[in-house]
Amino acid sequence: MKQKNPNRVEAGRRAKLDGHIEEDNSAARLSESTGYEHVTKVGNKTKTKRDVICEELGDYYSQKSTSGGKNTQCHLTSWDVWCRYWEITGEVRDGFGLFFGTPGIDVSNGTNRQHRFVKNERSNQQVLKWFNDHIMETFDAIVRNGIYLDRKTNVISLGEYVNKMIWYNKLTKEVEKIYNIQDIADVVKDGHWILRPTTLWFIDANGNKLFHLQMKGSGEKFSSGYHGLMFHINKPNVPSII
Repeated sequence: MKQKNPNRVEAGRRAKLDGHIEEDNSAARLSESTGYEHVTKVGNKTKTKRDVICEELGDYYSQKSTSGGKNTQCHLTSWDVWCRYWEITGEVRDGFGLFFGTPGIDVSNGTNRQHRFVKNERSNQQVLKWFNDHIMETFDAIVRNGIYLDRKTNVISLGEYVNKMIWYNKLTKEVEKIYNIQDIADVVKDGHWILRPTTLWFIDANGNKLFHLQMKGSGEKFSSGYHGLMFHINKPNVPSII
């Protein structure tokens, strides 16, 4: 078995710890400003997007933390899990394998030294069409609920929903914005995905770039994680609660 990189393991542990501290900060601020207790999600957080919770108000927050940047990761999954959940088969599934790369296989047949993906216009257009035919389903999967694989049962399912999003600045340790998820959904439903050379972008109903989708491309090379679908969200251009 290949040994894990200890530096990478430590960096991951540190990032998780920082994330918990940032979520605690947000919960404390929301408790003070609303007068209702807000707490951070405890236990296994790998199958939920809920980071901060207020049961009394029925508010469930997903927190997006950045170092002052305009975008941050919002969902990561293998393309195999994605295709299995949505029952994507045939040429469209093959297109995912070509665009995002296939774990352990040189899909470029030696034409690309990184063998990450292959340019195939027909396949790319099929993948693009799938996303444009499933705009709101994709939104729910990457923002509202998440989709998660239970490795014990091999069952893939939607996670617990969130109805609010916190945009947190890690440098200033401040909550910059809080959004209603429905306000974001409202500009998503009439938006569209477009194809870029190695990514897909989502343009919302007002012409603003809201998401981009790329192959993860980091970690253990050519593993399922390396070829994962990594979605990023730009700071939404919609009214915020604060």
